[in-house]
Amino acid sequence: MVSTMSAADHPIPSFPLTLKAVSKPWLATVLAAPESDLLAFTVTAPAVKRGYGSDIGFIDLQWRPASATRHLPERLLIKVMPDYPATAEMARRRRTFCREACFYHEFAASTPVRLPKAYAALWDDGTGDAVLLLEDCSAMQAFSFSNPPDLAQLEHIVDAAARLHAHWWGRSVALDASEAVMGPSHPVWRQWADEMPANWAAWLDSSIAASMSPEWIHLCQKLAATAAARMTEQWPTMNLTLCHMDMHCQNIFFDAATPLDPVVFFDWDGCHLGCGVHDIAYLFGLLPVELRRQVEAPLLNRYHTQVLQAGVSDYNYAALMQDYAFGCLFNTFLIPMQLALDLSEEQGVADARQMVIGLLQMVIDNQAERLLAAPERE
Repeated sequence: MVSTMSAADHPIPSFPLTLKAVSKPWLATVLAAPESDLLAFTVTAPAVKRGYGSDIGFIDLQWRPASATRHLPERLLIKVMPDYPATAEMARRRRTFCREACFYHEFAASTPVRLPKAYAALWDDGTGDAVLLLEDCSAMQAFSFSNPPDLAQLEHIVDAAARLHAHWWGRSVALDASEAVMGPSHPVWRQWADEMPANWAAWLDSSIAASMSPEWIHLCQKLAATAAARMTEQWPTMNLTLCHMDMHCQNIFFDAATPLDPVVFFDWDGCHLGCGVHDIAYLFGLLPVELRRQVEAPLLNRYHTQVLQAGVSDYNYAALMQDYAFGCLFNTFLIPMQLALDLSEEQGVADARQMVIGLLQMVIDNQAERLLAAPERE
């Protein structure tokens, strides 16, 4: 059973906002099982935190041996509101986690790529709080920024992304009407754009910026002055589709047991109405710089071929590269977002600095800086 509704309209107990608040009555209710059949459960947090917009835990469940409950899962992943105050406040204000629950309600069944099965996707329209109870994918291969996919795996990822984008290509009216999908007309997008100059100013005054070279800081100052306006004013209006928009390697599992369809996309809270190659730019932008440079051209060609073979027409390679450059520029919104993360540890600061360099180098390599110039007036 999958519960996918706004909590205000759903007849179940208030959902947990923390891992410690998970209870037997709540689990039994959302899994549609008698509470007496759930003998015990434990909740554990992963040793390494992988999510930023939510906190993640694993639930091990022990069921009474009975035929009525044999279909129930023995291990689940749960996503709850982040406990770090600044991240929680950002998630509520921008409704990121809330939108992910809404995505599972509206689009999961009709999206032609693998994603974790949802046993519960619940949200509160009033507060922006949410909870997701998902299939545990931890037995599959996971990646990290320091241990990214290899070329063969990246090919599978690009193929799956092309399949996703081709399916939703040209259906922008339906996507734009959804609360789960953002675009320049979405209230959260406008709020984000309004806040961006102040967020950039705060980042430029941060300890991370203080460790950057003058050349990188100069580019960041240009982004701070113009990027939010350009992203809104010049957001593409053609070749639009559903973009995951958080398609970095830590949000991807690789299931070697199903070699014909091994890619599982996780974390759908960033859904955007945009050009599909924006997802590819985001994926590449968070790869190590040298790996990104090696795979960029061949995989962009592969992506283009795949979307055409899937039925997309009137999309030439020059248009794809223009959209890709815009995606490289859009990636830089991640830089001021760092201030909402817990960077109290030295390694976290080092990782944040490396991410900034990678994103900025991608802008330079793809000449995306030219898009910061004001458009010519006719």
